[in-house]
Amino acid sequence: MSDPVRPLHYTSGRIECIESIEASMTPQGFKGFLKGNCIKYLHRYENKNGKEDLLKCQWYLEQLLTYLDREDNFRRSIEEAASIVLNAPIDPDGYMVQRHGPPERLS
Repeated sequence: MSDPVRPLHYTSGRIECIESIEASMTPQGFKGFLKGNCIKYLHRYENKNGKEDLLKCQWYLEQLLTYLDREDNFRRSIEEAASIVLNAPIDPDGYMVQRHGPPERLS
């Protein structure tokens, strides 16, 4: 039996449908798409597909939460990298002193 929330025709190719949609949109647009689908399924569940629509709403909400976590993790990684680079001591020869590996020439 096919999953009514994530049917086979959405996952049968090399790239899942939701990944294709994400790739075609800006981050803000994709978050709006996920939020809009949550609203749509929550709004219609009493008059159309009941629990199935609530499960679809939950799936889109989980996708949105996962996306926000990925954004936060990416932002923290960038901030950590910038902090390392901006706070790294520089020796008189123009090399940035690194904590690991050989020195890296700045110019």
